[in-house]
Amino acid sequence: MKFTSPFIYLAFVLVVSLSAEADTIVAFSGSSCDGDVGSTVQCDGSCHQFSGRHSLRISGSSTHCVTYFENTSCQFVESEGGTNIFGPGVCQNVNTGGPVDSFLCAPTSLCLV
Repeated sequence: MKFTSPFIYLAFVLVVSLSAEADTIVAFSGSSCDGDVGSTVQCDGSCHQFSGRHSLRISGSSTHCVTYFENTSCQFVESEGGTNIFGPGVCQNVNTGGPVDSFLCAPTSLCLV
């Protein structure tokens, strides 16, 4: 591909870099990122189901805040749930002392709730 000006080249590089996918997270039924594997989802702040899962692993290059909820709608209730901040490749056992039915994976290490 031939670019006729540096501006067009820089615009192309910017578009390509912004189109990269966010880091992803996957949940497992086992406590050590083993057992049945759940769906791989984006760390984009959206709500994901967690019933029957006990551990998580982030893939990508960034550290993320993951917030857990005792309901399926990612609704914050005081003293229910918890948070973890962890990086890519780390297996995070989820043991909040109560049931965890949903979670949010923030796009950064700043927690959304």
